[in-house]
Amino acid sequence: MPSPSLPLEEEKDKTAEEVLPVHEKIVLFFSSEQADKLVREEREVKAAGEDLKIVILQELIKGPEKPGLGRTIPRDVKVLGVTVDKKGLARVDFSREILTSHWGGSMGEIMTVYSVVNTLAILPDVQQVRFLVGGEEVETLVGHLDISEPVEPDWDLVEK
Repeated sequence: MPSPSLPLEEEKDKTAEEVLPVHEKIVLFFSSEQADKLVREEREVKAAGEDLKIVILQELIKGPEKPGLGRTIPRDVKVLGVTVDKKGLARVDFSREILTSHWGGSMGEIMTVYSVVNTLAILPDVQQVRFLVGGEEVETLVGHLDISEPVEPDWDLVEK
C-alpha cells in the first residue's frame, strides 16, 4: 500500500501573505438617487495577488451595496487592463460594452466618467484617467462628454 504523499517543501514554506487573503478598505463613488451627484461608499475587498486598481474597478461594475445609490457602469463591462505612468496618468481599458450597453444621457455619462476618475484618484499614484475601449483611445462614451484628453477628478460632483 503506498504511503500518503508529504507536502512539497515549497508548499510548507509559503508565507502568511500567500495563504491569508489581504483585505483592503476602498472608496467607491456611485450615483445619487437623483443621478446628479456622486456618493461615497466604503467597501472592504480581498486583493491578494491582484492589481488593486482592477479590483476597485470590478467593484464599481458590481454596483452599489447601499440602498438608494445608482450603478454608474453597465454590469456586463469588463476591465481589460489598467496602467499608471510616473506622472500619475492611469490608462483604463474597458470592453466595448462600456459604449454599447451604456444607458446614455449627459448626466449618465458624467456619472460614469467621474465615478471611475474620482474613485481611482483616491489612490496616491493616480492624478488623471485616460479612457480606452479595446485598447483604443476614445473621444466620448455616449456623445455628451469629451474624454479625448486625460480627465482629472471633479470633487464638486461629490455629495457633501
